[in-house]
Amino acid sequence: MPQEIFHITSAGSVDDGKSTILARLLLDTGSIFEDQLGGIDPRSVDATTIADLLDGLESEREQGITIDVAHRFFDSATRRYHIADSPGHEQYTRNMATAASHADALLLVIDARAGLKPQTLTHLGIGRKLGITRVIIAVNKMDLVDYKKRIFTDIKASIDELFPGNASQEKSYEVIPVSGLAGDNVVKRTKRMSWWSGGSLLEALDSFALPRPDRADPVFSVQMVQRVSGGGRRYLGSLLQGHLREADSLSSPRYRSRTFQVTELLASGSKAASATGPAEISVSIDAEVDLERGDVLASPESALEHTDQFEADLVWLDDEPGYPGRTYLLRLGHQSVKATVTRAFGIGADGDKTGQVDSLQPNSITRVNIESQRKISLAPFGTLRDLGRLVFVDPVDGNTVAAGVVNHTLRRGDNIVEHDFSVSADQRAALTGHVGQVAWMTGLSGSGKSTVANEVSVALTEQGIPHVILDGDGLRTGLNRDLGFTEADRVENIRRAAEVAKLMADSGLMVVVSLISPYLADRAHAKEIIGEARFVEVFIDTPLELCEQRDPKGLYQKARQGIIPNFTGIGAPYEAPTEPDLHILPEQSPQQAASQIISILKPAR
Repeated sequence: MPQEIFHITSAGSVDDGKSTILARLLLDTGSIFEDQLGGIDPRSVDATTIADLLDGLESEREQGITIDVAHRFFDSATRRYHIADSPGHEQYTRNMATAASHADALLLVIDARAGLKPQTLTHLGIGRKLGITRVIIAVNKMDLVDYKKRIFTDIKASIDELFPGNASQEKSYEVIPVSGLAGDNVVKRTKRMSWWSGGSLLEALDSFALPRPDRADPVFSVQMVQRVSGGGRRYLGSLLQGHLREADSLSSPRYRSRTFQVTELLASGSKAASATGPAEISVSIDAEVDLERGDVLASPESALEHTDQFEADLVWLDDEPGYPGRTYLLRLGHQSVKATVTRAFGIGADGDKTGQVDSLQPNSITRVNIESQRKISLAPFGTLRDLGRLVFVDPVDGNTVAAGVVNHTLRRGDNIVEHDFSVSADQRAALTGHVGQVAWMTGLSGSGKSTVANEVSVALTEQGIPHVILDGDGLRTGLNRDLGFTEADRVENIRRAAEVAKLMADSGLMVVVSLISPYLADRAHAKEIIGEARFVEVFIDTPLELCEQRDPKGLYQKARQGIIPNFTGIGAPYEAPTEPDLHILPEQSPQQAASQIISILKPAR
């Protein structure tokens, strides 16, 4: 049988000694290899030296802090541990949340000299919000407070207040006095604290049982597909739950009408008759199907859901607020897909959702509806943890902006089936004689977008090309009249405009969109909605000073007087395109700009 793996994430404020405790765990369990020590005899090295060696990034060594999530393994007498060592600095909290989204337990380190810190409470709160119910609190550096019992008991009393109600239920946390540097109570019980009657940190970890789902139905998540010599494929991944045997039947949500039979099962690199999750295994099935990373094979009786709409609780980790309507990269299990928050709600003290909110504020927890661009396999967190935890990643900079847990699917997503109409988009385009395209013009108010759009319209009319103009003010007097100018409303304004432009382009129309659309993320989302192949971004690059001089609507003057808040360029930012398809400069006339736009659209007759 493969050895069970217990996943831990570590957290703690800077200088609390987290890396030293991890180093002691590795050192005293014999999990440090000689090649990691650069020839140093592990019997003659202390935990501080090991901690320095484990801080693998050069910038970490220079700064003396851990800034990335480091993944390590060590073994106790009963099982293997995987520990994700998370950064301690406040600006790296999102790294801790990413690691916590895959953990079975949290190891929280506290400096005995300082006690609880705000960052300690933040780490504990994030762990709880992501469903971690098992916590080990290591009160470290007891050697620096002369191993005094009173100091430890005072800190423990403060910690106990954070876990109300545990006296009447199974113990979900342990508080252990340790010294990572001296090795007291980390792996080996201490002889320096005669007043301590408990065990070591490792013994406390061993006392926690792996979370087991109530259902025994096997669920296997594909991580990698391997071509087998002589033909066929082998699927490597995680058996998340249940007992799987050769000849068992599995189905994939992507192939709902088909059932596959397991023809071979490998565990720990060798053939096995069966495996019990959680375990890392590989399987072969009796069919040549196009499974890929992220696909899930499960018992036909499994409670697994396959949907593109669901509700989740999100912890927002980014320094900047998030807004419904923006696109992020959703990672859940081994699946990765673009997704957006469609609605967001506050959460009251009783855990129930309250009123709708228009933004996700830093460090807030929000109940949200999520829509993914394609269906994914998931489960409520309480049913299957590994397919019930998720993270949101900014597609531009790769930063984790949110982490959360799945509550349930939204049934309306399953009740909506797009009708397959007899006349295709290509056929409708043939009626106009042109392939629909969208010229998306962005720039400051007063930059000349509407003037250029008018010239494009005149030229297209002269050429007999069917087209439509979607102008910002025109949209706001009709379709978007309910929207204001907050960032949240701007996001929705762009989304609606993009959806309308897509429908018009589907009908073979040339669509000229004239919108300030100040944010890079929103223009990128519009491009995804419309389709990259028929989206042309046109940057009308008129400097703010010139736009203010023109001020055709008197808006800049009102903004300067404070009458119009959140006005782009004055009270709200404008994020200029970095690589527009067409760059229109101030010295170009509207007619010249229009000619360039029409030439890049290349309408086909």
